[in-house]
Amino acid sequence: MTQRRGGIKRSSQLTFRRRLFIARLLLRGPASAEDLIAAVQQELGAEGYPSAAVAALKHDLDALKSSYGCRISFNREAGGYVLEDLGTLALLKGSEPVREAIHAIEAHFPAGSSDASVAHVHKTLDYLRLLAALES
Repeated sequence: MTQRRGGIKRSSQLTFRRRLFIARLLLRGPASAEDLIAAVQQELGAEGYPSAAVAALKHDLDALKSSYGCRISFNREAGGYVLEDLGTLALLKGSEPVREAIHAIEAHFPAGSSDASVAHVHKTLDYLRLLAALES
């Protein structure tokens, strides 16, 4: 790392790795800024974030939005940042077989069932929709 005016220049590989890690964390569900920072620090150690971690996290979230088209919002009721769309990071983007599989699974596990396992199935389907950049 080289010293520059305004702070330390982090390696682009580290920054890219950190941003992908944040996207993976948000795929699991909503997360607060504190939770995201702690997870990044645990994953990347001292290299994770500088002392101004909150500002750096916000910069990372903005970069995910502008560079990859991710839709990330803050939702107080959900408990933090919510990933609504992976943008160009979607791994299965436009996959017709995934779309058809989701519809077939939904037909076999209708929403609103009192069976707790059905709720897990629908949470998994929401996860697949994010990966495939499909609307609900």
